[in-house]
Amino acid sequence: MARKKRKLVAARKRKKSKVPSKKNKRSVEARKKTQRSRSVGEKLKSAYQTVVDSIKDTDKLRNKLEPPATSETE
Repeated sequence: MARKKRKLVAARKRKKSKVPSKKNKRSVEARKKTQRSRSVGEKLKSAYQTVVDSIKDTDKLRNKLEPPATSETE
């Protein structure tokens, strides 16, 4: 009967991949941050800032079309 061939040591050791899998790429904190919905305060703050920005932009546009010192009634 033939003897079993002995396995090479190099064949048993495999290099581990240095690139992490997609599952383990993101940290736990990053996942929690995306899952958390915005609070009422954050939504209100965002809405207020949008209104303020639109008012400022409207004022800039009005001044661009007609300088503040000129008026049609005068």
